Amino acid sequence: MKYSVCIAAFALLAAGCSGGEDPAGSAQAAGDETRDGETTDTAANTISAEGGLTLTEVADGLSVPWDMVFLPGGDMLVTERSGAIRVIRDGELLETAVSGTPETLAEGQGGYFAMTLDPDFASNRTLYLAFAKGTTGDNTTAVIKGTLSEDASTLSDVTEIFSGTSRETSYHFGGRLDFMQDGTLLITMGEGFRYMNEAQNPQNYHGAIARINPDGSIPEDNPFADGADGAPAVWSYGHRNVQGLLVDEGRDLVWAHEHGPKGGDELNIIRPGNNYGWPEITYGVNYDGTIITEETEAPGMEQPVVKWVPSIAPSGMALVTGEAWGDWQGDLIVGAMNGPKGQKLVRVDLDTSGTVEGTEDLLADLEMSFRDVAMSPDGRLFVATADAEGAIFEITRD
Repeated sequence: MKYSVCIAAFALLAAGCSGGEDPAGSAQAAGDETRDGETTDTAANTISAEGGLTLTEVADGLSVPWDMVFLPGGDMLVTERSGAIRVIRDGELLETAVSGTPETLAEGQGGYFAMTLDPDFASNRTLYLAFAKGTTGDNTTAVIKGTLSEDASTLSDVTEIFSGTSRETSYHFGGRLDFMQDGTLLITMGEGFRYMNEAQNPQNYHGAIARINPDGSIPEDNPFADGADGAPAVWSYGHRNVQGLLVDEGRDLVWAHEHGPKGGDELNIIRPGNNYGWPEITYGVNYDGTIITEETEAPGMEQPVVKWVPSIAPSGMALVTGEAWGDWQGDLIVGAMNGPKGQKLVRVDLDTSGTVEGTEDLLADLEMSFRDVAMSPDGRLFVATADAEGAIFEITRD
């Protein structure tokens, strides 16, 4: 069965993607249909896929949904890249967006990106948001924190706690956030495409992952905390455009995946001070097929634990939890957008130490582009589509 997909007439801008991510998004529509003997029942808002997986629609009509987080009371917050935080409550998308949020550069791949809750959110109601700040000719990835009202309608006491290095391009922002077990915050940043060589320079934040304290100050144990050999907030560097980030507390690992150019998407284990190679080493090539470098490995540069050639345009990432998922518990689920081998989810099979034992494609028969993947605190799996008029689905397994 194929899920009927109508791609809007947006041109693919190679400078902003990994072998197929459409910077403008895509539009998607579906009706009841029968393909290859299977049926999509849109009246019930469910879609059956191969492998015993079912997608049930939770909400639609979102403007390029980018990230999902869950509040203690059960509400889901969703960022729209156009510059809004929306609330899904009791299975319904509230009409009014959260007020008090910052202005953003909603251009190219810019806009609102990831959110994360403070580790003490239950008592302090503090929410963190990454977004594109600035103008067409002077912008960067920034992070604010603010206090979310009890009814999740308003963000107040908004304070900027981090701002990356300025660029004059509206592509490759990174924008994922996650807290480490010690209470410090990780922030991913892209290299702005045209600044790719600066990803090898830890003195700036192009193509870096930063680590800060929740108030924006620099942890004393950062690898370049003194500023002598690198910018104080840099945690790792040599990245292209990190679009997935996950702190795996059980294994004490940090996972991140990034878009390669044409080919060469990567899943990495992130360790402080390490250089992940871009653009000195890569498994990809330029969008016109010309060679970036002949090197795929070099001393002092990390190798990916998984690489995708051709590209899948990876997006979002979740760690599987909950007894309902059986032997998938502890594995990673990675979203894939519009790369040549995208429009699916990928399960990364991990052993107890974090060694990759294999990968499995999921939902590829539906030909849907996924922007985000999230596990709820009670072990339910949700995905957001990578569409101009996006939707949220819950995935269940027979």
